[in-house]
Amino acid sequence: MLKTFRKFNRGRRPLLWFVALAFCIPLQAQSKEVTLKYNGLTLNANLEMVEGKGFEDGIVLILHGMMAHNRMEIIETSQQALLENDHSSLAITLSLGIDNRRGFVDCLLPQTHTIEDSMGEIDAWVQWLVKKGAGNIVLMAHSRGANQMMVYAVEYDHPAASHVVLLAPNTTENGRKNYEGRYDVETFDENLARATMLVEAGDGDTIMKQIDFSFCPKSNVSAATFHSYNHYDDRFRRFQLYLPKMPKPTLIIVGTEDELQPNLPQKVGPYVDGVHVQLSKIESAGHFFRDFNIDEAVENAVSFINETE
Repeated sequence: MLKTFRKFNRGRRPLLWFVALAFCIPLQAQSKEVTLKYNGLTLNANLEMVEGKGFEDGIVLILHGMMAHNRMEIIETSQQALLENDHSSLAITLSLGIDNRRGFVDCLLPQTHTIEDSMGEIDAWVQWLVKKGAGNIVLMAHSRGANQMMVYAVEYDHPAASHVVLLAPNTTENGRKNYEGRYDVETFDENLARATMLVEAGDGDTIMKQIDFSFCPKSNVSAATFHSYNHYDDRFRRFQLYLPKMPKPTLIIVGTEDELQPNLPQKVGPYVDGVHVQLSKIESAGHFFRDFNIDEAVENAVSFINETE
């Protein structure tokens, strides 16, 4: 009955907001932006607290996908769906080397960040939550961010982390796959070879000018940055090595119509045991779980968390 009521409500969210504003009815949440200082940079996050609950009641730490941010649709909707399921959340934005970064990465700026930088920033937010009194932190992330969260969960194994939820993790073996259909694949090979040579020579800070990188065509990218996200030994792509090592109960959520990774269920399937590592398929959902698909994904995540506590 409760689930049916929530589905009824979801289609009427704009109406509910209007009614709440019109009659000055307080909504069941306390939302605010929070910041912290880390390595000379300001990191920001969006905190959504269920009214009447504190950090000690548990919280979900959410990470966005590749070079994205905490206000993109899937993250905002996830936080709203978590509130509807009585769970507070903190959605963080990785700095990517930019102070108080907002929105998608600015491709006009030199790209000087590495994927490894994410480990320290995730941990900084976990430590922040612990200082606030959180002792039951669910680690949740989407796409390439799910890979980063997977590696963090294994390598840091923080005692305050209780569960891991991975939405559409990336299973491509190297950055070359991301170039297909977007950039010249042969140019990728040349750029990676040059970046690798510079990194191995200790010149990773060298800026490689006007090269195609991730979502940024003809951008200025440090050799260390290009190498970090694209080299063939990138541990952030080695889901087959990390999933068997997950220290916390883990749920992998995939869309059956993921346009970016159509074979995701088959790739992660061998590492799913149905107990410690579980798999949830959302019918008709694409990579970004649009419309009500994210609501179903979050409901499945909440059920998983409750059942494995």
